[in-house]
Amino acid sequence: MKNRLLSLFVGLACLSGLAQPAHCVPAQDPPTDAPKQAPAKIEYLSAWPKPADQHQLEVDIERLCKARTDEMEKQAQDALLACGTSAVPFLLDRYARERAPEAHERLRALLLDLIQADQTRLLAPRFASKSLDERVMVMWRAGVFPDRGIRAEAEAAWARVEKQGEKADPDERYAAALCACSAGCIKGLDTLIAQAMKRWDKKGQEMRIALEGVRGPDATAALSKSLDDQDRKIRVAALNLLGGCGDKSVIGKIKPMLDESDNSIRVAAINALRGIVDGELPLKDLSAFTAIEEAKKWKDRL
Repeated sequence: MKNRLLSLFVGLACLSGLAQPAHCVPAQDPPTDAPKQAPAKIEYLSAWPKPADQHQLEVDIERLCKARTDEMEKQAQDALLACGTSAVPFLLDRYARERAPEAHERLRALLLDLIQADQTRLLAPRFASKSLDERVMVMWRAGVFPDRGIRAEAEAAWARVEKQGEKADPDERYAAALCACSAGCIKGLDTLIAQAMKRWDKKGQEMRIALEGVRGPDATAALSKSLDDQDRKIRVAALNLLGGCGDKSVIGKIKPMLDESDNSIRVAAINALRGIVDGELPLKDLSAFTAIEEAKKWKDRL
């Protein structure tokens, strides 16, 4: 599992480009280069490290938010990056209450750099923050660093979202589902299927990482039912997710799809097998000809 996760994080780090947020909430259109790398062994923090100079850190956050020039912004950003992990709780506090769009985006960009895998246990209490923006940020970021040690907090957050029903913010619903799955709970799978149908191009990589948290028979059984759906979009979405959480028991249902005339289904079947059998990320932009060749190779292997 550690090797599988390491390869997924390294694969994700090879992507580039930040997507623009829709109303300053990060899960709406998240960047595809979120985590840089997952260490083979994570030593989780039990407390936030204290900043060397808290007053100066708070001054630099204010400078970042109020920056009137690019140089002023860069100086504040560099100073906060140098603070490292100790800056994260202070940045989150400001992120929760900041309403100026430009300042909010600067804080968001900095948090993407500073939040890392060893912080998940410290992010978990913030899943219940009064701030929607903060809840979405911390759940979404924790979701790309699978950690079963935060399952209780992740399930509680998912339960709060579910209780809201249709009134739930869609970004929070997605972030909570991502986080729950990465922490080992399959309750958010339906939300991820819906997202995979609409936004696999933007969110597929982070879903693949999060789904490693539920890889096994329960997630496989839940998703394999969708392989029989008449809606091809649902079948493709299920195959895409199975690449992240499926086990070898579903290979028998996937193998016939390698002969599908619908290239999108054939490609999704190939990528599902890549994840299940080899722990590899999806191949992108496969032409029909290349997909046929890849399908032949898989049929020979299985």
